[in-house]
Amino acid sequence: MNSLKYWLRLVKLFYHYRKKSTKLPYLPVRLWVELTSYCNYKCVMCPNKDLKKEDKGFMEIELFKKIVDEAQDFIFDINLAHRGESMLHPQLIEAIEYAKKNKVFIRLHTNGSLLTEDLSRKIIKSGLDCLSFSFDGYDKETYEKIRKGGDFDMTVKNIIRFLEIKKEAQSKRPKTALEVIKFNNKGKDKLSQEKEKFQELFKNLPLNSFVMKELHNWAGEFGEKRHGEKYSICPFPWNALIIYWNGEVLPCTQDFFGCYIAGNAKDSSLKEIWNNEKMVFLRKKLAEGDIDDFEACSKCDRLWRRGFLGVPREYLLKFITKKMP
Repeated sequence: MNSLKYWLRLVKLFYHYRKKSTKLPYLPVRLWVELTSYCNYKCVMCPNKDLKKEDKGFMEIELFKKIVDEAQDFIFDINLAHRGESMLHPQLIEAIEYAKKNKVFIRLHTNGSLLTEDLSRKIIKSGLDCLSFSFDGYDKETYEKIRKGGDFDMTVKNIIRFLEIKKEAQSKRPKTALEVIKFNNKGKDKLSQEKEKFQELFKNLPLNSFVMKELHNWAGEFGEKRHGEKYSICPFPWNALIIYWNGEVLPCTQDFFGCYIAGNAKDSSLKEIWNNEKMVFLRKKLAEGDIDDFEACSKCDRLWRRGFLGVPREYLLKFITKKMP
C-alpha cells in the first residue's frame, strides 16, 4: 500500500471515529490473530492463567489462511498474538510464510523462551516484518517474580542469539523490539541503573527499539477497574478486529474472556462481521458513553486515559508519528 492510500484511509478512519459513525464505509486496518491461547508462562499481570480448559486451543491453519485470503486487500497488518504464546503453534512458520506470500505485513509478539537456533533462522528466513519480545524486569529476580515459569538467563540468551543470527545474515527483517512493562516498584534512580545495565547486554546487536509500556488492567481483570476523569471513546471498534483461535471475532484486545463476541470467522466473512448488528450496536453505545452493560468496557482503564481530540494519546501517536506497520 503506497503512502497516499495509507494516509487517505487513516483520514477516513479518523473522520468517522470523530463523527461517531456506527456503520463504517471502510474495513478494519488491523487484525490480531490468536494462533493459540496456550501459554507456557503464568505472568502475574496476565489473566491467561485463569482461562478455562475449553477456552484453550490452537487455530487450524486453514482458518488462518481463510483470514489472510479475506483480509489481504484491506488490512495494514496482522498481529500474531493475543492471549497465548504463538511459538507454541506447530505451524507458526507456515502461517508467517503464507501471509508473506500474500503480501501481508506481519508482526509476531513472543516471550522468547521457546526460541531455538533452528527456529530463529526459520523466522528470519520467513520474511516476518516485526518481532517484539515481551520482557518484564531488568534482572533475574524481578523478571522471574513477574513472569512465573520463566527463566531470565535462558530467555536473554535466546534473544541475544536471535539477534546474532540476524546480524550474521545481514538481514534487516524482522525489525526487532524489546518491550518492558513499567512496574512502579523501585526507585527511579535504581530502575534507571538497572535499565542501562540490561541494555548493555544487547550492545552492537540489531535491536531496533527498546519500548517501555504502561501497565493496563485487562478490562478490570488485573489491578484497578478505572482511573482518570475524562472518558475517551475506545478506538478499537473503528479500526481493528481480534480473532480467537476458534474463529470467534471480538472488537477489542482487552476483552480477554470473550464477553462480547461479534461473530465467527469460520462461518462469516470479516466484511460481514465488521458492520453487523453487534458491531454497530457497540459503536453506538461507546459513542454515547453508555457502557455499563458491557462487562469488559465498563471495567477497562483504557477508556479513561488522557486523550487529544477525543483520541487516547497512546493510539494517536502511533497513527501520526509513523506508519502503523
